[in-house]
Order: sequence, then C-alpha cells, then structure tokens
Amino acid sequence: METLLELDYVTLSYVAEKKCLVQTWKKFCTTEEYKHGQEKSLEFVVAKGCKGFVSDTTHAGLLKPEATSWAGEVFVPKLKAAGIGNVEVVLPQSAFTKMTLMSIEKDAVGYMRYYGSLESAMEVL
Repeated sequence: METLLELDYVTLSYVAEKKCLVQTWKKFCTTEEYKHGQEKSLEFVVAKGCKGFVSDTTHAGLLKPEATSWAGEVFVPKLKAAGIGNVEVVLPQSAFTKMTLMSIEKDAVGYMRYYGSLESAMEVL
C-alpha cells in the first residue's frame, strides 16, 4: 500500500494490485476537512485510474449533517462519474458515527457496501 497523502485526520493510500484508493479516517474532522479529504480522494481516483474505493471509518468521528448531505449529493455522483462502481465502507466503532454514515446511503442506495474490517472490504475487490 502506497501512502499518497497523510493528514492528521485521514490517510489516503493506493493499492496498485487492486487499482484501489483506501481512505483511513483517523478521528473527528470538520466539514471543511472532510470535504478536502474527499476531494483529494477523487483527484487520486482519477489520476491513478482507480476501479476500487475503500473508506475505512473504524476510527472516524461524527460528521455534521451538512457533511453527509454533501457526500451523498455531490461526492458520490463524482465518484460514479469517475468509474467507481461501489464504495466499500469499513464500519466505525461508534454507533452514532455508524448512523451518520448510513444517512449518506439515502442518496446512494445500493452504492455503499459495509464490512467489519479492512481485510474483508479488500477481499471483494
């Protein structure tokens, strides 16, 4: 796994053999930081020609409603347009954060698939 970007709240990595971008969310981030992490992710998806996308939210913090709305209405359509068939999501430990992430699904029904570990998410790619 090649690290493409390391920030205090997210690490973006590339797995060449799977042509996959992996986001590892590490803690709470502001809406602006969340959007920045997602936009950088999209830049790398396009630049690397990614076919897979994994978002590991195991340690992610709670997102504000405007962040989840933006993700469903703006970011997910951009991922689809870039050729990402599904987003593989490693579920967070926090039940509240899990519910927040599930709210993105209302704008992306069937697009996000959920897993208990990074290993199980990577297996489907």
